[in-house]
Amino acid sequence: MRIGIDAKWYFTGPVSTRVVLQNLLPELFALYPEHRWVLFLDKKDRDLALPFTGSNIEIHYVWADNNMLSNLLIVPRALRRLNVDVMVFQTFPALRHPVPSVAFIHDVLFRSFPQFFSWKERLYFMPLAWLTRNRADRLVATTEFVARELVRYRYCRSRTQIDIVPLAVNKTFRPRQFQDPGQLSAVKRKFGLPDRYLLYVGRLNVRKNIENLLRALPLLEDKEIKLVIIGKEDWKAPDLRELLSLTTISDRIILAGAMTDEELTATYALAKIFCFPSFAEGFGLPPLEAMAAGIPVIVSDTTSLPEVCGDAAVYIEPCRPESIARALNELLADTGLYHRKSTLGLARAEQYTWQGTAHTLMNSIANTVKNV
Repeated sequence: MRIGIDAKWYFTGPVSTRVVLQNLLPELFALYPEHRWVLFLDKKDRDLALPFTGSNIEIHYVWADNNMLSNLLIVPRALRRLNVDVMVFQTFPALRHPVPSVAFIHDVLFRSFPQFFSWKERLYFMPLAWLTRNRADRLVATTEFVARELVRYRYCRSRTQIDIVPLAVNKTFRPRQFQDPGQLSAVKRKFGLPDRYLLYVGRLNVRKNIENLLRALPLLEDKEIKLVIIGKEDWKAPDLRELLSLTTISDRIILAGAMTDEELTATYALAKIFCFPSFAEGFGLPPLEAMAAGIPVIVSDTTSLPEVCGDAAVYIEPCRPESIARALNELLADTGLYHRKSTLGLARAEQYTWQGTAHTLMNSIANTVKNV
C-alpha cells in the first residue's frame, strides 16, 4: 500500500503531536517496510533534516499555516497526484478526497471543557464534528475517554467507527541509576535543582491547574521541599507571578522554563514526586514519562488519567489544594507506599510502547482500506 501520513507538525507543531510523530513514524517504517510511506510536511520546514531515510519513504511539502485549511483544500489535490491508497490525517479530514481516510483525534476537550479555550480556538474546531462524521472513514482516539467524548458529541456515526491507539513513552525516560551521572550533575547545576524536589511538567495554563498545586505547597508537612515547574505559559495562563509573591512559598519554587529532551529526562530522574493536577486530559503523557523514570506520580481523578495511570498513581481531587497536599504528605511520609507506587509505575509505563502504538495504528489503517 501507499500510505499517506499527515506529518506537518513533525518539527514545529504542538508539543504532544510532535512527540507522537517523532516516535511513531520510525516504528512504522521499521515494522512495515513492505509499504510505501508518503509523508506530508510543512513547506516552511523544507530545510530541516529528517532523521530517517529509505527508498519506501516519500516526502512532500505543502502549505500548512492553517492545519484545517491545509487538510481541507491542499492535501487532497496532492493525494490525487500521488496515487495514495489511504490517508491518515491529524484532526481534520479533507472535505473531498479520493482515498479512504483515518482522522487521528487526540482530544475534543474544547467541547467538554470550553472554559479552558479561547473563542477563536472553539470557532476553529467548530467544523470538526461534521467533517469526522461525514468525511472520515475511521477515527483514531488515544483513550476510551476520548472515544466516549467522540460518541457523546456526535463526531462519529457509531462507536464501531473508532479505534483506540494509545500513546507511549520514549525509551530515554529511565530511573536515575540508568542515567549518565555526568549528565545528571550538569542538569542539576544548570537549573539549580535541589537534592529533593517535587516536579511538574507541562503547559502553564488554567487547565493544567498550577494554581491549586501552588496553594497546596504551604499545606505540606515538609516545609523545605521545593517545587520545580517546567513548561511555557499559554495564552490563558494563571497569574503565577502573583501567586509566587506569597512569602510562604516564593523561595520554594523554581521556574525552569523549557528544557531540551536530554535535560527533561534527567530532571524527571532526579525528582522525588511528580505532580500533575490537570483538570482535563485527552491522554496525559507526562505522568507516564515520570513513571518510566521511576518516580511516584500524583494525578487528578478525572478524564483520561485514571485510564492511563491505573493503580500506579495516587489520585487527587484537582479542585481541592488540601487533597493535593494530603497525597503528597502520604507519599513523603510512607516509605512503603512510595516504593510500591514507584514499582507499579515502572511496570505500568512498560505497557506503553511506540511499537505497540504502531501496530494498533496499522491495524486501523488496514481495517479502513478493507471496509471501504
